[in-house]
Amino acid sequence: MAPSTKVEKKEAEPETPSMGPALRQMALLPVIWGSSKLNLDHPDNLFILQIVFSCVITLLYGSIQFALYRASRSNNTTRVLNPGTSQYIKDEDKAADGSVAAWVYDKAKINESKMQLTMSACITTFIHLQWKYTQPLLMICLMQPMQLWDNPAMHIHLRGKSGEGYVRPWKKPQADNPLAAWAERKKEEAEKTAQEEEKKAVKGGKKD
Repeated sequence: MAPSTKVEKKEAEPETPSMGPALRQMALLPVIWGSSKLNLDHPDNLFILQIVFSCVITLLYGSIQFALYRASRSNNTTRVLNPGTSQYIKDEDKAADGSVAAWVYDKAKINESKMQLTMSACITTFIHLQWKYTQPLLMICLMQPMQLWDNPAMHIHLRGKSGEGYVRPWKKPQADNPLAAWAERKKEEAEKTAQEEEKKAVKGGKKD
């Protein structure tokens, strides 16, 4: 069967940031308050927390690995325009128009979540072992599943989702952060200005 040449297109994202991530962060406040009431210094409570932390990280990591496997097996060759920058998307993966195959794009997004999970788990474990802090273990058990839930690629390859809300490319996670969005917009404006100045300089050189 010939590979699909379909190209996924998506309308521009609305300027108004989503309140979902902010509401989830606010929902963590009662958990933070409640954790201060727990005696996590007690050996039994600490052991339970360590077991829960290990199970959550292992389950999430296993889910990510399975999603990567499913993405590779899908071999979805639908072209994704403007995939953005990612260390997991190589130049040879891109076509002349800059598009990439959907399965390549999905694997890149899943690998980004994998890197975030691994770094968070390693840093939290180091802090716990070095300074005996326990609250970060509890927070990671709650925050990492929510962050992974925000990855549409996980829903596509683990839950079979498609259609509205799952059309590639997806906005960056920090797009819901007004400060990060402002910084990203300023960066794009600076790059555009630099390109225009370079074009003017080239035209001026040709005239001379």
